[in-house]
Amino acid sequence: MKNEEVEYDFVLRVDFEKGSQDPSRVFSTMTSLIQTFQSIDSDLAKTIDSSISPVLLLEDVDSGSLKTYLRNILTSIDDNAIKDFDWKKLVGAYLYKAKYKILEFIDENPTIDERKQIESLQKDLLFLAEETNVRGLPGYAPIPTERLLNGIKKLSSSTSNLAEEDTVEYITKDGTISFNKDFTYDAEKIESLLTKEILSSTNEMVLKVKKPDYLGESMWDFKHGDHPIQAKITHTEWLIDFQTRSFDLRPGDSIRAMVEVQVSYGYKNEIIATHHYVKEVLKIMPGQMENENDLFNE
Repeated sequence: MKNEEVEYDFVLRVDFEKGSQDPSRVFSTMTSLIQTFQSIDSDLAKTIDSSISPVLLLEDVDSGSLKTYLRNILTSIDDNAIKDFDWKKLVGAYLYKAKYKILEFIDENPTIDERKQIESLQKDLLFLAEETNVRGLPGYAPIPTERLLNGIKKLSSSTSNLAEEDTVEYITKDGTISFNKDFTYDAEKIESLLTKEILSSTNEMVLKVKKPDYLGESMWDFKHGDHPIQAKITHTEWLIDFQTRSFDLRPGDSIRAMVEVQVSYGYKNEIIATHHYVKEVLKIMPGQMENENDLFNE
């Protein structure tokens, strides 16, 4: 099949140095990008109608540089909510233009320092959705902030394994844009930008240990009832004793502890993040290990 005959909406192109080491980086990057774009497409489509489901089709692959031709197909479980014309063509064009707009944002911003940056991108994407006119006005919703940021985070991490000389391009019939591999996604900074207020409470809790930190000051994985949580141990003396093996604690054991829970709320009163801090370990409670495999597989 000749490429000029391929029907596609956009092309992802990873250019790499032939003969370079770690060839898997090219294929893992392409896989990650395709998965990320599928997720972004789903979020973008919901700005027009929650019933629209986009699916990416693989149309062709070129070698040399790894070049993947992709096309969207669209279905809707509620055609009555959408105007009676070729809405699939219009929404398909919106999807590849919106992805281009997101990549343009990443190209123009080395990082996200202010809330107004992401708010401006949301408005641009909403305008593109309104331009389709498949529902009339009003009838469109901006992509939720947390979903948009999650898409940007995944796009940034998708290219993190590439070599310095590798390049990635997003190619459409309307233009081509290169991925900005220097873009920095600072999760802590972005969480702070989105947070309006933090409410905290301290309670005595029993936490089952799934994965302790034996070396540094990383998060521990616990279960609280049926709910998995991550928590930072701030009881320094106890942590030092554990890491120097002054006592035995294994996955499946539990701790009774005073735990501070901090909940960050956004400007629309939505929950931005929840963080747990083990302030004081009161007691170690040995556990039964007959379900050890289940504990690790969750």
